[in-house]
Amino acid sequence: MAADKASVIADYRAAYAEFRAALDGLSDEQLERPFMDQWGLREVAAHIAGWHDQMATGLERMARGERPTPEGVDWSDVQVWNDRFAVQVNNRRAGDLLRLLDDQTRRFIAAMEALPEDRYGENKTANRIAANAGYEHFREHAEDIHQARAAGTL
Repeated sequence: MAADKASVIADYRAAYAEFRAALDGLSDEQLERPFMDQWGLREVAAHIAGWHDQMATGLERMARGERPTPEGVDWSDVQVWNDRFAVQVNNRRAGDLLRLLDDQTRRFIAAMEALPEDRYGENKTANRIAANAGYEHFREHAEDIHQARAAGTL
C-alpha cells in the first residue's frame, strides 16, 4: 500500500483509470443491466460517488484541522450508507452517474492534494480514506465488472 502523499494520489489515479477501462466498450444497455445482485453500473457509480462525497468531506475537514467525521455523522454502518447511495439513483441514467463519479473523483483528488504531506503515512487516516473509499474501492468494482463481462452477465 502506498504511504506518502504522492504515491497515494498516484495509486488512486491509477485505480480510477483501471475502473474506467473496465467499462470500455460497454453499451448503454450493458451499463444499465444489473450484474451484482440487483445492482448495475448505475448503482455502482452512485455508491462509489456517494462514498467519495462523504470521504472528500472528511479530507476537506482534515485540511482545516477538524476531525474527518462531521458531528452527528457515523460512517461505521457501511450497509446503511450503501443502501442510501443506491436509492439515490432514482431514474438517472448510468452515463449521468458516471459523470457524477468523475466529478466526485476530481473533488476527492483535490481534497487529497490539499492535505499536507505529514497527514500521510502508514496507518494514518488520510491513507485509510484514500484506500478504503478510493483505490481499493475502484479495484474491487473493476474486478466485479471484469468477472461479469467474462461470465457474460454484463
